[in-house]
Amino acid sequence: MLNVLAWAVSIPVLNVCLTALERHRIMPLSGAVAAVVAVTLLLWAALIYWRCVPSTPSIVTRLIYLAVFVVVMVLVSFGAVWVAFWASVAIFGL
Repeated sequence: MLNVLAWAVSIPVLNVCLTALERHRIMPLSGAVAAVVAVTLLLWAALIYWRCVPSTPSIVTRLIYLAVFVVVMVLVSFGAVWVAFWASVAIFGL
């Protein structure tokens, strides 16, 4: 559970840091930068699944665990993106 929390907290932190870099014209946010961040977050989520979700001998149970994990991570990521948006608005304005 702490892994998922750390993953969720990293989304607003990355957003604020990358927005600050863009606002100060240090590094423009391009599609490549966004893609690298997205792939990194997806790989981290896959690592969380691999390390934290228990393995079972039944493929059906494993698929159910995967479905529940994906639903939970999507819900958590929506919340994290919402927090990231409002953190950016609070810090940098619209």
